[in-house]
Amino acid sequence: MLSGRNAVTHTLGMDMLDATGVAVVRARVVDDGDLITCGGVTSGLDLALYLLEREFGPQIARAVEDLFEFERRGTVWRNTGRTPAPY
Repeated sequence: MLSGRNAVTHTLGMDMLDATGVAVVRARVVDDGDLITCGGVTSGLDLALYLLEREFGPQIARAVEDLFEFERRGTVWRNTGRTPAPY
């Protein structure tokens, strides 16, 4: 299913992901269009906030970020290239 796609997973699974033909991207969140993945446990919060921003805009994502008392960090990689994660 993921062969030939860009993706990330937990650091312990990166070699296995690479072995299946996935283009492994070292980022907290990887947006490959209709496939969005994240690495590590806390990257799930970054993914959730990214999805909120992508679907509902940065003001909603920022409000939830403040509510969670969590600051996004790291990189969101899009299939158009790497861009800094918004804060």
